[in-house]
Amino acid sequence: MSSNPPREFDRLLQDAPLVRAMGGALSMFATLLARQGIVEASEVANLLGIYAVATSEVDNEEGMILGCWAAMIRDVAEQQRTATRK
Repeated sequence: MSSNPPREFDRLLQDAPLVRAMGGALSMFATLLARQGIVEASEVANLLGIYAVATSEVDNEEGMILGCWAAMIRDVAEQQRTATRK
């Protein structure tokens, strides 16, 4: 693999702290919604993942960011599931 990332991912790498911060904030809100019994965090992650795929058809960079957020929420949902089982 080339040492130079593809051009479409350049900005994503530059904005990594912002992407992580927003993903963390979205994960917090998904957790709050789940605690209130409104929607499970895993459903939020799945819907955001679907939206990410659709968005990537128009703007790959934006789709990648949304996909990162969906993965972060999915990780939180899995941690919550694991904690509940214990």
